[in-house]
Amino acid sequence: MKFRKKYSKVTVAMAMLHGVLIGIAAVALVGFIIVGTNGIGKEKAVEQEVVTTNPPTSGETTPASGPAISAEDAPLKLYAKQHGVFSSVQSAKDFMAQDVSLAKADILEIGGQFYVWSAVGIQEDEIEVREYEMTFRKPFFADVSSCSAVGAGKLRSALSEKELSKIKVLTTVAEGEDDDEKIADFRKNLVAVTAFTSDLRIVRLKLLSHYTHNNGCVKINF
Repeated sequence: MKFRKKYSKVTVAMAMLHGVLIGIAAVALVGFIIVGTNGIGKEKAVEQEVVTTNPPTSGETTPASGPAISAEDAPLKLYAKQHGVFSSVQSAKDFMAQDVSLAKADILEIGGQFYVWSAVGIQEDEIEVREYEMTFRKPFFADVSSCSAVGAGKLRSALSEKELSKIKVLTTVAEGEDDDEKIADFRKNLVAVTAFTSDLRIVRLKLLSHYTHNNGCVKINF
């Protein structure tokens, strides 16, 4: 025997509508799940970026690799009054000989080139440049972290001072301080340069020149 169940048109229509609604609800649920997952991923990415781009703790510089560098060992940022750069020391000397105003200038060999500088400042506005002189400010970094080995452990202080009297204090032996031969030589160099000039910019220049060339403990880069 065959049995046939008859459904009205209204029942069929309601069944179809019910199926459509269930389909829409399922698609919406999947969409919410995907959006929610992406949102969490983006939040994590932002959080990771903040962590990796945070600046180093005050007083330390974090290099690309290796341990942190303390403020005492970090290179000093300085500014030079530059008159020219030459491929040979003789060319630099010939240039200086033609200008009497460069009597107290110096030649520093950096990276195989010879720079004629007449002043060094710890701030940019210390260096006065004039268009007619054809000079300009040259920012650079001086790494003096190796100078303790040659008795010039206080070179950083001498280069950073803003008063000549404080540099002259470094020429005396403090109570309880060692006074070995290397440190004594450093004090003699300070005495000589402060007697030569009272201009702090030239004092810094002469100290940098001496400890870059004669002792080789200062490393200059740009």
